[in-house]
Amino acid sequence: MPSRTILKRCLATAASASPTSSRSTAHVGILLKRDPVVLRDLTPFEHAYYAYRDSLEQGEARPFNPDFYFKKGSSAEQRWTAAQQAAVPQRGEVKPRLVQPRDEEISNLAAASRVTEADAKKDMKSLNRALHRTLYLVTRKASGPAKGKWELPSGRVEGDEVLREAADRSLRKEVGGELETWVVGNTPVGHLFADGQKVFYMKAHILSGKITPDGKIADDYAWATKEELKEYLAPEQYFTLSRMLAAL
Repeated sequence: MPSRTILKRCLATAASASPTSSRSTAHVGILLKRDPVVLRDLTPFEHAYYAYRDSLEQGEARPFNPDFYFKKGSSAEQRWTAAQQAAVPQRGEVKPRLVQPRDEEISNLAAASRVTEADAKKDMKSLNRALHRTLYLVTRKASGPAKGKWELPSGRVEGDEVLREAADRSLRKEVGGELETWVVGNTPVGHLFADGQKVFYMKAHILSGKITPDGKIADDYAWATKEELKEYLAPEQYFTLSRMLAAL
């Protein structure tokens, strides 16, 4: 019996030492992103598809009966009749397109430019650029072995923290507490071996606030698309991280 008790204590001591040692070397990285603000431009094939679909809908639509919707001789009927007579048939239409009286006013509205001032200036610190693409935060390290290199925000998992808690704390410590973010879920989207360390990456969204690097961990930052990150990250890092990034 004594020998069995000693054996149990020995196994318990050995088992409890393993999590402590593995936890001390765990690191977390943050894929902080800004989602697209506007829809991307349609390709020529997509334009042709939607035009073809519209022509099918018009061909199969029931005839419009104006007598049911407008009182005979009313001003509403007169405006609608005038709009139909002034409408220019579109190429490839099966039947005349129904035009609302206010369609002309809407068609004369000028759409805002998709190219912003930040795009023209190539301001990599602005979120008001590349509105149709996903932007990711990348920082330039100010100390340690990676000093001067560009990497995604990261930090060490401390104490009894879970990855989500460590990601939120590390992000605020590196780029300031004036940032409001949302870390998605409790499960990492991937991992990377860097400098002998295993870094687990958590996905996060920026909600509001601004980036203010502390100058000790990071001294500069940029918001980059998936393709632009290739100019900042080391080739081996980009090869692995690109699989975790959105295509658009």
